[in-house]
Amino acid sequence: EVAFGTVTAIAELKGEGDLVGEIQDRFDALNALLDGYGSVDDGFTPYDQVSDAQRNELSDAVNALAEPLSRLTAAVLG
Repeated sequence: EVAFGTVTAIAELKGEGDLVGEIQDRFDALNALLDGYGSVDDGFTPYDQVSDAQRNELSDAVNALAEPLSRLTAAVLG
């Protein structure tokens, strides 16, 4: 997420505002989901206490973010 923040302005200058918005929305959704499992300061729910359905939900959120992030490199360098 830090790396994304570093190149956001470059992507927007290259006309990729929609892609930036999509990635930010997906980061927001993932962070909201993670908030339900704890925090860096307070600790997170142990892995063995997370159900298979919850793991799948987390995995789906990460995968949903991966695809637009993969397009960001080409957008910034292109």
